[in-house]
Amino acid sequence: MDVHNLIPSMDNTHYYISRISDFLQENPDGLTISEISNGLSMSRNTIGKYIEMMFLSGIVDVRTVGKAKIFFLSKRIPVTTLLNYLSPAVIQTDDRYLIQNANLSAADFLETDLSHLKGRNILDLLTIQGLKQDLKVRILSPDRPPVFASELELIRSEKKRFVWLTVADVVMYDGAGGHYFVIEDVHDWKEAEESKRRYYALFHALAAETDERVFVMTPELVFTYVNPRFGQAFDRDPQSFIGESRLDICDKHAKPLIQEAARYVCSKGEPYRTLFSIQERDQVRWFDERLFPILDTKGEVREIIGFSRDITGFQEGGSAPVLLTSLMDLLHEAVITTTPAGKVLSWNRGAELMTGYPRDELIGSTALSIITPDLNAGRDVVHETCYGEEIRDLKAVIRARGGRKKRVLLSTSRLSFQDNIVSGVCIVIREH
Repeated sequence: MDVHNLIPSMDNTHYYISRISDFLQENPDGLTISEISNGLSMSRNTIGKYIEMMFLSGIVDVRTVGKAKIFFLSKRIPVTTLLNYLSPAVIQTDDRYLIQNANLSAADFLETDLSHLKGRNILDLLTIQGLKQDLKVRILSPDRPPVFASELELIRSEKKRFVWLTVADVVMYDGAGGHYFVIEDVHDWKEAEESKRRYYALFHALAAETDERVFVMTPELVFTYVNPRFGQAFDRDPQSFIGESRLDICDKHAKPLIQEAARYVCSKGEPYRTLFSIQERDQVRWFDERLFPILDTKGEVREIIGFSRDITGFQEGGSAPVLLTSLMDLLHEAVITTTPAGKVLSWNRGAELMTGYPRDELIGSTALSIITPDLNAGRDVVHETCYGEEIRDLKAVIRARGGRKKRVLLSTSRLSFQDNIVSGVCIVIREH
C-alpha cells in the first residue's frame, strides 16, 4: 500500500473537506465514517483522516450511538464574522504575510477599504505607517516565539499613536501555516496612565512640602494617604495611618462634624469646609478643614482629599478662639454659627438669654430645633442662606426653652473662606 494515499494532499484538502461538508449538510442528522465513505466513494482511512482534521478545527461535531460515532456539521458562526464585533484591528495572513481576512477595525486602522486589503502584505502596510525595520526583522525571524507582542508608534491620520501589536502563528484547518495580527490603539490609555503618574508625583511632592495636614480617605473615612506633616503631628510614621479610621484620632465632639462633612461631600459631590476643635496632647486646637471629592468615571465619590489647617492662633491675652468667644458674649443679640447642614458650632451669651438654652446643650444640635420651619411658613433659613440670598431683618418666630414662642428679627450671612465653598452660616437674632 502506498503510504502517500493515506496522507491528505495540501492541494486537495479544501476540495475534499468541501465535499464532506456538502454531504453532511444533506444529512443533518449525521453519518458514520462508513456511510460517508460509501456516499462519496472514498476509502474509510481517507475519510477518517479528513473527519479528524475537521473535528479538530471545529467544522464537525460527534455524538456516540452505541459503538458507532455519528458525525455532523457543527452549528457555528465563522470566526471572521465575529471579528467585526471586536474593536482592535484583527488581520489573518498566510505564511508569507499576505492578508487573507481582516475585520472592519483593521480597515479603519489601515485607512483603506476592506475590499482592498486581501492579498496585500501586512508588513508593507505597517511599514508605510511607521513600523521600524528592527521590529520587522524580529517579526520575520524564525527564532521568535509563536506569540510575539510589542508596543510601538504608528502614524494614523498624520499623527503618531501608541499601539500594542500582537503577532500569533497559527495553523489553518487545511493544515497551512499562517499568522494573526492584533493591533490595539492604546494611545489614549497610555497618555492617561502617564498623566496619572505625573499628577500622582505632583500631588505627593506638594503634599510633602506643605505645612498643612493633607490626607486622602475613603467615603467610609478610612485613610489611604497622609502626608509627612500629618504624621509629625502625632509623632507617627505617615504609613502607619493607612487603613485606620479618621474618627480614631479625634475626640467625641469633633466626630459628628467630621462625619457630617464627609456625608455632604459624598452626597453632593461638592467641596465642604468646616471649623472644629480637637483635644491634642492636653491642649485644645482649632482646625479649618476642607474636603474635596475625587469622582470616578460614573460621577460617584471614590475618595476624599482633605486639607486640615491648624488655626489655633495665639495673641496677647489669650488664643484667638477665646477672644472671639469673649467678644461675642458682649453682644446683646443672639449670635449663632452653624455648619451648612445646620449643626450649631457656636452659641453666645445673648443666645442663651434669648432662648433659655445653655451653650453646652445646643452645641452640636441642629439650629432648626430653635428656628423651626413649621413656625416660619416652612422656611429653612440655613439652607436658604447657603444656596440663596442673605436674609436681612426677617420677621420670624423662634422656639425658646419650655416651648415658648418668641417673635424676633433674624438676619443671616454665609461664612466662606474660599470662593464657592460655604463653610457655615452666621445667624443674628434680635428681639422684635
